[in-house]
Amino acid sequence: MKKAALVAIGLVLSGSSGPIVDASERPGRGSRTAKARVVAAVPEVVTTITYDTSVNVGFHPDSPMAAQNRIVGNRFNSHLGQPLLTTGMVSFLTVFPANNGPQSVSIALPPNTMNSAMVLDFVNAPLVASVFNQVPFVPPVTVGPDFLATFLGAFGTFQAAGLLGMSDMATMGQGYHAVQAFYFAGMATMIEVVPARNGMLRATGDPLPVELMDFKIE
Repeated sequence: MKKAALVAIGLVLSGSSGPIVDASERPGRGSRTAKARVVAAVPEVVTTITYDTSVNVGFHPDSPMAAQNRIVGNRFNSHLGQPLLTTGMVSFLTVFPANNGPQSVSIALPPNTMNSAMVLDFVNAPLVASVFNQVPFVPPVTVGPDFLATFLGAFGTFQAAGLLGMSDMATMGQGYHAVQAFYFAGMATMIEVVPARNGMLRATGDPLPVELMDFKIE
């Protein structure tokens, strides 16, 4: 049986500002552009970690007070904030964006003591607003039992409608995992928890722990 994980890192600091980043400062694989596909809102794929309820209660806000490199997503760990039971590889991230057009998803290490994390991979893809978009990572990204997956709107463009869809109800006893941050020079910086929220961002991969999986009999 396969197991999967979608990862996201996001951090929004109202009234803060972070530096704007050139494409040349993105991670080495960040120049890649993938073709995303629209997927069903109801999670039916085995091996996908799904924290959200599929109900969008609003998009995580963007702000003209912030630089255009604000990110938001989820920290993929257990409902008690402990590492997952096993490690694996992430093949897809699935996101629910506020806007159409080229946008980015990334996978990162867990936050360090300075609330920063190194980005492992960064992929650009043209996305469709207000639906779930699945973005592939080729080859899959190897992750540990605790990792971040994040979403970034159009690089260098302020997104007035917000960033990523957010869910305000925990599902399957997994608790809340949303985070916000800024992206700068291959790092997620100033990472913070978004209280009582899960980002509508899912990770798919192999393998992932049973207690964080959706099952479908095939």
